[in-house]
Amino acid sequence: MTLLGGLVHLGLNAGLAAILREPRCREHCAVGFSGVIFSLEAMEGLLAPVTIVTLGSVTITTKWLCLAECCTVTLLYPSSSLTGHLSGMLVGVALAATPLGLATPLFTCV
Repeated sequence: MTLLGGLVHLGLNAGLAAILREPRCREHCAVGFSGVIFSLEAMEGLLAPVTIVTLGSVTITTKWLCLAECCTVTLLYPSSSLTGHLSGMLVGVALAATPLGLATPLFTCV
Protein backbone atom coordinates (compact mmCIF):
# COMPACT_ATOMS: atom_id res chain seq x y z
CA MET A 1 0.00 0.00 0.00
CA THR A 2 2.86 2.35 0.75
CA LEU A 3 4.51 1.89 -2.63
CA LEU A 4 1.27 1.87 -4.61
CA GLY A 5 0.03 4.94 -2.77
CA GLY A 6 3.23 6.82 -3.57
CA LEU A 7 3.04 5.88 -7.25
CA VAL A 8 -0.61 6.85 -7.52
CA HIS A 9 0.19 10.11 -5.72
CA LEU A 10 2.88 10.94 -8.29
CA GLY A 11 0.49 10.01 -11.09
CA LEU A 12 -2.30 12.19 -9.70
CA ASN A 13 0.04 15.16 -9.36
CA ALA A 14 1.39 14.67 -12.89
CA GLY A 15 -2.16 14.38 -14.24
CA LEU A 16 -3.26 17.53 -12.43
CA ALA A 17 -0.23 19.38 -13.77
CA ALA A 18 -1.10 18.33 -17.31
CA ILE A 19 -4.82 19.08 -17.04
CA LEU A 20 -4.50 22.40 -15.21
CA ARG A 21 -1.29 23.38 -17.05
CA GLU A 22 0.19 24.22 -13.68
CA PRO A 23 3.73 22.81 -13.31
CA ARG A 24 3.74 23.46 -9.55
CA CYS A 25 1.40 20.48 -9.08
CA ARG A 26 4.23 18.14 -10.10
CA GLU A 27 6.53 19.67 -7.54
CA HIS A 28 4.14 19.03 -4.64
CA CYS A 29 5.11 15.85 -2.83
CA ALA A 30 4.11 14.53 0.54
CA VAL A 31 5.73 12.01 2.81
CA GLY A 32 3.71 10.29 5.48
CA PHE A 33 1.66 7.33 6.49
CA SER A 34 -1.81 8.87 6.27
CA GLY A 35 -2.34 7.57 2.71
CA VAL A 36 -1.95 4.01 3.98
CA ILE A 37 -4.44 4.67 6.77
CA PHE A 38 -6.91 6.11 4.25
CA SER A 39 -6.44 3.05 2.01
CA LEU A 40 -7.12 0.68 4.93
CA GLU A 41 -10.20 2.68 5.83
CA ALA A 42 -11.43 2.66 2.21
CA MET A 43 -10.96 -1.12 2.06
CA GLU A 44 -12.91 -1.61 5.25
CA GLY A 45 -15.64 0.74 4.07
CA LEU A 46 -16.13 -1.37 0.95
CA LEU A 47 -15.68 -4.86 2.38
CA ALA A 48 -17.31 -4.59 5.82
CA PRO A 49 -21.07 -4.54 6.27
CA VAL A 50 -22.47 -1.04 5.85
CA THR A 51 -23.38 0.67 9.09
CA ILE A 52 -24.66 4.15 9.85
CA VAL A 53 -22.46 6.56 11.77
CA THR A 54 -23.73 9.73 13.41
CA LEU A 55 -21.21 12.52 13.84
CA GLY A 56 -22.99 15.20 15.78
CA SER A 57 -25.92 16.15 13.57
CA VAL A 58 -24.51 14.50 10.44
CA THR A 59 -25.48 10.92 9.60
CA ILE A 60 -23.34 9.03 7.09
CA THR A 61 -22.77 5.41 6.12
CA THR A 62 -19.38 3.79 6.60
CA LYS A 63 -19.06 3.45 2.83
CA TRP A 64 -18.66 7.25 2.50
CA LEU A 65 -16.99 7.94 5.84
CA CYS A 66 -13.46 7.86 4.40
CA LEU A 67 -14.29 10.50 1.80
CA ALA A 68 -15.98 12.68 4.42
CA GLU A 69 -12.91 12.45 6.64
CA CYS A 70 -10.64 13.37 3.72
CA CYS A 71 -12.74 16.47 2.99
CA THR A 72 -12.81 17.42 6.67
CA VAL A 73 -9.03 17.09 7.01
CA THR A 74 -8.55 19.22 3.90
CA LEU A 75 -10.87 21.93 5.21
CA LEU A 76 -9.35 21.98 8.70
CA TYR A 77 -5.72 21.69 7.54
CA PRO A 78 -5.38 23.22 4.06
CA SER A 79 -1.66 22.43 3.94
CA SER A 80 -2.33 18.68 4.18
CA SER A 81 -1.90 16.65 1.02
CA LEU A 82 -5.30 16.16 -0.59
CA THR A 83 -3.81 14.17 -3.47
CA GLY A 84 -1.88 11.97 -1.02
CA HIS A 85 -5.05 11.10 0.86
CA LEU A 86 -7.03 10.59 -2.36
CA SER A 87 -4.32 8.32 -3.74
CA GLY A 88 -4.51 6.25 -0.56
CA MET A 89 -8.26 5.91 -0.97
CA LEU A 90 -7.88 4.90 -4.64
CA VAL A 91 -5.35 2.22 -3.70
CA GLY A 92 -7.71 0.94 -1.02
CA VAL A 93 -10.62 0.76 -3.46
CA ALA A 94 -8.44 -1.00 -6.04
CA LEU A 95 -7.12 -3.52 -3.52
CA ALA A 96 -10.61 -4.21 -2.19
CA ALA A 97 -11.61 -5.40 -5.66
CA THR A 98 -8.74 -7.90 -5.90
CA PRO A 99 -8.59 -11.39 -4.40
CA LEU A 100 -6.01 -10.03 -1.92
CA GLY A 101 -8.57 -7.57 -0.57
CA LEU A 102 -11.28 -10.19 -0.40
CA ALA A 103 -8.98 -12.47 1.61
CA THR A 104 -8.01 -9.72 4.05
CA PRO A 105 -9.52 -10.20 7.52
CA LEU A 106 -11.36 -7.17 8.79
CA PHE A 107 -10.94 -6.06 12.37
CA THR A 108 -13.91 -4.11 13.61
CA CYS A 109 -14.28 -2.44 16.96
CA VAL A 110 -17.19 -3.76 18.98
